[in-house]
Amino acid sequence: MKLLICICALTVIACIQVLLGKISTGAQNDLEKVTKMTYAQVAVYGFSDKVGLLSFPPKEDGLEMIKPYSNETGEIIDQEVRDWVDLAYKRTLALVTEHKAGVEALALKLLEKEVLHQEDLVALLGERPFKHAELSNYDKFKLGFQPSREDAARHGLEGQPGDDGVSPGKTSTPQPPLPGLDGPSPTPALL
Repeated sequence: MKLLICICALTVIACIQVLLGKISTGAQNDLEKVTKMTYAQVAVYGFSDKVGLLSFPPKEDGLEMIKPYSNETGEIIDQEVRDWVDLAYKRTLALVTEHKAGVEALALKLLEKEVLHQEDLVALLGERPFKHAELSNYDKFKLGFQPSREDAARHGLEGQPGDDGVSPGKTSTPQPPLPGLDGPSPTPALL
């Protein structure tokens, strides 16, 4: 988990390095975010085995001049953060290098089309190499949040409309369009 957060934030930097051969000054904001997130994981949330289950959150007012830990602990925290970020960046570089063709295709498509949807990504990169046991929230959204036939049977919703909005055993008949804003009674769309 700790590497995943850093990898996501370091991806842009790695792409620039792999594709352009250098790191630009535009990466400063990403590096700042990665540093803050990693320090929080190590020094605030207790994710580090070396620091342990301790929490040293920064003070809200920012006026505290004395750290609530020793210089030795501060050095351990600093080294842990460096090690985690270095490991995440090496992993990110390896992933971007391995999938360089897909990254280039994605960049070219973004130049052509500012917003990409899931269908665009599947067309460019193919289906995900793994499948989840359950539908993602996005997949449920695309299906209109209707329960699957298995879920409907499991939860006693048999006879309720299925994924296609039609009750089992019935055929679909065209529905009249909902009245528009200029009609007698506008109907709000519900998700």
